Amino acid sequence: MDMQRFSEILMAYGGNPQRWTAHEREAALQFLNHSLEAQRLQKQALQLDSLLDAAPMPQLSAALQKRILKSTQPSVFKRIFEWFSLKQPLKLATVFAIPSLIVLTIWLNTPVSQPSFDLSSHQEMSLLALLEEGELTLTEFLL
Repeated sequence: MDMQRFSEILMAYGGNPQRWTAHEREAALQFLNHSLEAQRLQKQALQLDSLLDAAPMPQLSAALQKRILKSTQPSVFKRIFEWFSLKQPLKLATVFAIPSLIVLTIWLNTPVSQPSFDLSSHQEMSLLALLEEGELTLTEFLL
């Protein structure tokens, strides 16, 4: 512990050793016991602490509290824009992959309609003759 770090602790946490960080408290207290300058700085910090404790806490209006809270929360549009931004390619790929998979699943699970043409009623006619007359489509012929 040196004077520079001890001063930083006093400025950050005040003169009360209970407010100092636990991992530096013991070293700071040992430094304080062996340095008159450190004791003088702690005394000043304790005086400042008492003045700050005596000062009334400012009361924020409800409107100001609401403005502060609103300014800390990102807007819905900003969050949506960030979610769809090209800076996050994995999210962008997910946005397009999920709907594509849904459409593909629906398309693959849609039953294929069977041809309505009944060949048993036209046994005596050749398939080519049926095609020529328009009673049989090429798709029905191939199926």
